Amino acid sequence: MNDIKIKRPLSDKVLMIGVYYKHHAPGGIAAVVQYYEGHFENLRYIPTTRDTNFIVKVLYGITAYIKVFFLLLFDRRIKILHIQTSSRISFWRKCPFVKLGKLFGKKVITHMHASQFKVFYNESSKKATIKKYLLLPDRLIVLSESWKEWFMGIGVPKEKIIVLHNITDYPKIANNKKNITSGRPVRFLFMGEIGERKGVFDILRGMTNNAEELNGKMELRIGGNKHEDELKKMISDGHLENMLKFEGWVSGDKKIELLNWADVFILPSHNEGLPISILEAMSYGMPIISTPVGGIPEVVSEQNGILVTPSNEKEIINAIRFFTNSPNVIPRLGKHSADVVKTYLPDYVLGHLKLIYENLLSE
Repeated sequence: MNDIKIKRPLSDKVLMIGVYYKHHAPGGIAAVVQYYEGHFENLRYIPTTRDTNFIVKVLYGITAYIKVFFLLLFDRRIKILHIQTSSRISFWRKCPFVKLGKLFGKKVITHMHASQFKVFYNESSKKATIKKYLLLPDRLIVLSESWKEWFMGIGVPKEKIIVLHNITDYPKIANNKKNITSGRPVRFLFMGEIGERKGVFDILRGMTNNAEELNGKMELRIGGNKHEDELKKMISDGHLENMLKFEGWVSGDKKIELLNWADVFILPSHNEGLPISILEAMSYGMPIISTPVGGIPEVVSEQNGILVTPSNEKEIINAIRFFTNSPNVIPRLGKHSADVVKTYLPDYVLGHLKLIYENLLSE
C-alpha cells in the first residue's frame, strides 16, 4: 500500500540527507527513509555515508557536501533541508550541513534518531559545541516525549522540539499465519544488530542457563548482522541449536515471513531511541519483551508486553517463561500492540511530517 502522502510541489521543496538507504541497507535511519520513499512523490535525498570502508565513507561525505552546496545554490525550489542524524560521528558529520543550510537561508530540520545521544553528550568535552548545533536548526525532531524532555533539560527550547513518531509500514499479514494451537512451542523473534547493546547475548546466556526447561517450549529465530561469529559460538557452546536459528541479516520477503511466523518479539536493548523493529512487530500483532529505555515505554506496557531490566538475564527468562506457560494471553496482548501502533503507520506519520513542512514554510 504505497500511496503518496507528500506530493509535489511540496516534496520538491525538501532536500533530505542521511545514510545510504537503498538495497535494504541496515540501520534505523535507513529503515525510516526506506518507508518514506514509498510515500513521497519525489524524495530528494543525498546519502552522506554508507556502511563500507573508511575511504568510501570519506568520499561519500565529500561528494554529499558538494552536491548539497550546488543544489542549495542553484535550485530555488529547495526551501527545507531535512537532516537525518544520530550521535557521535553521525552527529559531527551532519554539523557542516546544518551550517550550510542556514548559510543559504533555508529552513533546517535536524531529525534525531540517536539511541545513545545521552551517553555521547554526557561523556563529551564539547558540550557547548554540541548544544550550538542543536540550537541552530529551526526544528529538532525527536522520537518520543521522553527524548523531548531530555533535550529540553539540556537547554533546547520547548518550541523548537517536535515529537514525530517513527514510521513502520502497513503489515502484510499472511493468510496462513498460524495460531498457537496443539501445544506447539511459542515462537520468539529477535531482529536487530548483533551485539551487547541490543541484548541478544543476554537472551542467549539466559537460554543456555535454562536450556533443559525451555527445550521444546520455545523457538527463537534471530535476524541481524555485525558480531555474527560470536553469536554462532554462543549458540554452539550453549547447545541451543534445537531451539534457535540464526537467519543473518533479514529484509524484504524474508522479514515479512519471520514477522508472520513469530508469536512474540524480543529486544532487550541496553539503550534505544524507538526501534523500528518493535513497531514492525507490533503492527503484526505481537506482544513485546523489551526494556524501559528511550521511547520504548511509550509503546510497550503490561497491556501488550513485558519490560525487563537491561542486562538482567533472569528477568528476560521470566518474561519468556510467562509466554511459554500462558500462550493463551498472546492474542489479547498482540491485539493491543496492533492498536497502539496505528499512530506509527504512514497515514499518521506522513500526515504529521507534511504539517511540519507546511508550518515551516509559512513562517
